[in-house]
Amino acid sequence: MKAALHSLIAAAIVAALVLPATATAAPSSTSFAIVGYEYAFTPTVGYFAGAGAGDLGDTAAWNTRVEHDPLGSTPTYVDGGSFQMVTHGPSGSIDEVTGTFTYHGGMITTMDPGADCTNQQFLVKGALQDVATSTTSAGSGQFAATLTHYRTSLFGHCVIYKARVAGKVSFTY
Repeated sequence: MKAALHSLIAAAIVAALVLPATATAAPSSTSFAIVGYEYAFTPTVGYFAGAGAGDLGDTAAWNTRVEHDPLGSTPTYVDGGSFQMVTHGPSGSIDEVTGTFTYHGGMITTMDPGADCTNQQFLVKGALQDVATSTTSAGSGQFAATLTHYRTSLFGHCVIYKARVAGKVSFTY
């Protein structure tokens, strides 16, 4: 137990020493293709994480929380949430991008309701505000992704067994 704790502390110290030295003004890319999975949800909140590829060569890991009206309500507004991304630039630079979803700044639209327990698809769009990097603030952004609920019938019940997102996020830093 002590060895694991010491390893964790050592890793945190190394990260603290290395990461600030490689940060830049902002990620070179302003647009990222993203893919990922929903890892938790409630009727009005979805949590997603995944990887991204920037338009100018950055790679990224991202995480988001999307607060929304219940799926199936008309309309289904995005009510808030947060977005975080860590980027790794082509030159080795590391930075982060954070922002919050604007209240009613987007919607979730049903693309395919998934009749007879087939897969469902939703278009999730939301405006981002207060976008910041390690050296910038007060930016904006747009999040747009297709959410696919993979479903199967199990003992007479329709069950979602996986949820994948794929789309794009773009920023003005």
